[in-house]
Amino acid sequence: MKYSQYKQRYADCEAVAGSYDKGTKSIEIIIPEGRMKKSGVRGETFKGYELWSKGPDGDYGYTPYRATCEENAMKQHIKNCKLQGRTPCDPPEGRIARIYL
Repeated sequence: MKYSQYKQRYADCEAVAGSYDKGTKSIEIIIPEGRMKKSGVRGETFKGYELWSKGPDGDYGYTPYRATCEENAMKQHIKNCKLQGRTPCDPPEGRIARIYL
């Protein structure tokens, strides 16, 4: 890819050592898994989801997720809740789960 594109959009990615070409001003980079949209979601729009969970002491909290559909957001939420020792739940009384388009 062009070196300028690398610096503007992929500066967080690792460049392949010795791959810079002065003539074409291009460089090879390593794009980590999950950095690009998966082929199955290209062209789809991501939405923002606020999903709720309950902690071991009964406290409620929400976490925002970015996904193409609510099902994918819920998969992320379940995985995140397991890591944090929380349980996915419906919003508490008077609150709502939001979706941002």
